[in-house]
Amino acid sequence: MAQLLVGYDVESFAIGEGLARIGDHGIVQATEPDSTPQGLEVILRNHEEFDAPATLFVCGRTLVHHVALFQELVRHPLIDIQQHTYSHALFKPDYWNGGVFLASPEEALETELMTTSAAIDKHLGIECIGLRTPHGHYLGLSDRPELLDIVARCGIRYISSWGRGANGENPTPISTQPFWYAEQGHPEILEIPFQHWLDGIWFEANGIDKGREFGQVLQGAIDEIVADDLTYGACFHDWAMLRYDEAGTQWVRSLLSYARARDTEIVSYTDYYRSMPALVPA
Repeated sequence: MAQLLVGYDVESFAIGEGLARIGDHGIVQATEPDSTPQGLEVILRNHEEFDAPATLFVCGRTLVHHVALFQELVRHPLIDIQQHTYSHALFKPDYWNGGVFLASPEEALETELMTTSAAIDKHLGIECIGLRTPHGHYLGLSDRPELLDIVARCGIRYISSWGRGANGENPTPISTQPFWYAEQGHPEILEIPFQHWLDGIWFEANGIDKGREFGQVLQGAIDEIVADDLTYGACFHDWAMLRYDEAGTQWVRSLLSYARARDTEIVSYTDYYRSMPALVPA
């Protein structure tokens, strides 16, 4: 059966380490510094309407700026909270538009993951087992086993890091499907790629007021996974709900509505991971 996993990178206030080193904050602020609660309000309203689970991949810096908000959300039956590093640090360099977003050293990455997991445990009382890596990369971490060692030491059991095509482009083919990192020596770690279009890349290329058109594009992804019984890991952002007027143009709502109409199962990233233990090689 086709499955839709909807994940939101929640990252306002999370200044990327690599970007900070070259003097650019790197985060597109939707309107004002309080965009996090506004964006999450839109997300929650959509997912409640369609009884659709969602995973929030939250940066640690964002969490500690909005502790009370996330303490409320963690009790919501549709909301799953995992991490997105502490300050939006990159695992691999991202070459984009003639420049490069710098990767962080291994010591910094381990500190980022451990600090965020500790904050989630302290403030929300839950164990963090999932990670979305900022930006995403071709091959995920399959070509960097030393980075998988860090992920494992930090108690992460699934990652969503394959988010680009072979030339670093977007959209990522939906044919890129989840797999275990057995060949890299970590059969206990599952990769759940995020495929198709990233919201920001599509809108900035096609127009920030084209939400209805983007909704139709997203429906095409549902047609594809239904035809071949595939898994689609969607990646959206909290600030994107405001910058690209989700409330007015309803591009996420269009995706969720169409997925329900086509009998697509909607699950959180974490519930998907928990449904897959039999795939771990003996």
